[in-house]
Amino acid sequence: MRLTAFSDYALRMLMYAASAGDRLVTIEEAARTFNISKTHLNKVANTLTRSGYLKAIRGRSGGLVLGQRPEMIRIGDVVRLTEPDFALVECFATDGNHCVLTASCKLSGMFG
Repeated sequence: MRLTAFSDYALRMLMYAASAGDRLVTIEEAARTFNISKTHLNKVANTLTRSGYLKAIRGRSGGLVLGQRPEMIRIGDVVRLTEPDFALVECFATDGNHCVLTASCKLSGMFG
């Protein structure tokens, strides 16, 4: 399994905000630091803000700060938020499962 760039950037953005402490960080600053697209990082920040992981402060001297204490943020929750699906094998998909072993297979339980 490989994380999407969106998930990677979300985790980076949260770590960057956490390392800044109470200082507000901007999307431009983070995009420059990681050498990634400001537009893409803006979408990531919007998702994290809507979910409460980041708090956006508007205005001329605004920016982003963690919306929760760092120890309360679980990486698994962030990845589940940002990944489109976890259908590692056919039987994990919500539709289109044509595997003849599904009824007796233990693989999905182990991965689950």
